[in-house]
Amino acid sequence: MRKILLLTLGTCVLALTACGRVEPPPSLPTGIQTMTGTLLPAEISTLRRGTHLLILNGQRLCFVESSAISLRSFEGKTVVIRGIFEPNSDPALLPVLVTQDVTTLEQDIQHISLSAFGLRGSVPRSWIMATQKNATVFLIEGTATPLITIARLIETPLPASGAPLQVSGHHATRQVSDDSSEEVVSIESGDDLIVLTFTPSEVENIDLLHAQWLAFLTSLSFATDNGTTSSAAQSQDSTGTPCGGTAGILCPAGHYCEITEFKENIGHCREF
Repeated sequence: MRKILLLTLGTCVLALTACGRVEPPPSLPTGIQTMTGTLLPAEISTLRRGTHLLILNGQRLCFVESSAISLRSFEGKTVVIRGIFEPNSDPALLPVLVTQDVTTLEQDIQHISLSAFGLRGSVPRSWIMATQKNATVFLIEGTATPLITIARLIETPLPASGAPLQVSGHHATRQVSDDSSEEVVSIESGDDLIVLTFTPSEVENIDLLHAQWLAFLTSLSFATDNGTTSSAAQSQDSTGTPCGGTAGILCPAGHYCEITEFKENIGHCREF
């Protein structure tokens, strides 16, 4: 009976070993590789490598990281990345593309002028700009709800609540709803406020839309009547300004957020 039991247990162990064996991950391609997709920020983790994700048609291709290039300026954009693949901390996770060169596919981006607000910026070509009442809106094809609404509030002070940030050298605040379904950025413009409201309605593409929204904010600049960048934007030095956090406080153009508190995703603005 004991021999039968031992034999049975041995058979089970062999069966479990055979059936439960984890196949080793496929070998990674060697040498310089070129990948194309949309670059999105990845959730900060101390258990794996990669600060960003590269996606294409909704599929995650790989994690991306670089010690030489500020990838944040490419977030939400369609890019061509050249680099070398390395395994992640956990081989079961997507590999990491250690980036050596990033190029934006400019045809996916259009430069726009918001003359009513004295602003310029860059948005994806898939966004449709329109005027509704006293506001400028951006729509996504096939949807009726504006993704972004921009309006001017006359002689209105900056809200006391919200996370402080700088937009092209102008003081601003960013307010995020409790369920993160809406964000409001208010920018000082003389005695007035320029208010940008971000209301994503596509749940499936929420990460991409959010990255594009942040890229749009980063691209904004104020211009004078002769088309030159305002002196406030040129003279603003935001080095050392707090950034990141739960509200995702942005740094102005020419700066990036150097994360120092990884648990809270908090850091300070540094010049490129």
